[in-house]
Amino acid sequence: MRDRRLVHRLRRGDVDALQQIYHRYKEDLLTVAMSLLGDVQGAEDCVHDVFVHFAEAPADLRVNRSLRGYLVRCVANRAKNVLKSRHRPPESPIDEPESIDCPVRGSMASEESRRVFEALAQLPAEQREVITLHLQGQMRFREIAEHLHLSINTVQSRYRYGIEKLRTLL
Repeated sequence: MRDRRLVHRLRRGDVDALQQIYHRYKEDLLTVAMSLLGDVQGAEDCVHDVFVHFAEAPADLRVNRSLRGYLVRCVANRAKNVLKSRHRPPESPIDEPESIDCPVRGSMASEESRRVFEALAQLPAEQREVITLHLQGQMRFREIAEHLHLSINTVQSRYRYGIEKLRTLL
């Protein structure tokens, strides 16, 4: 309910509402973008692009959907577009500088987190996307299937095969 009020305020031009939405969801969205892109700066750019578009057209949010889910889907779509334009798989985040204060960089400081990000980057894009949307985007398989225009069985298979490959890589 609080999110709907913030979106309503944003539609009326309240800049503070956008700031509140950004601060509420930026860490989750950065994590999703980072998992899909494997690039901290690219993830930050992706999230900022989504918020610029959202600020310009907040009416795109369907009232019956959660704001968080909507933003996660927007970040996932933007990340896919970035990957298509790169024509290459996501990079390993190992050599990223940790001097900038960013929650994603902080979580990557541990060796275990780095290994997980590296392993995710080795997965096929379809599996990485489903795993990221399910685990980090907290989307249900049915939501992912609707978002990607796939059957739920395909989504579950991609998840299962991706998790199996992650287990072998880790």
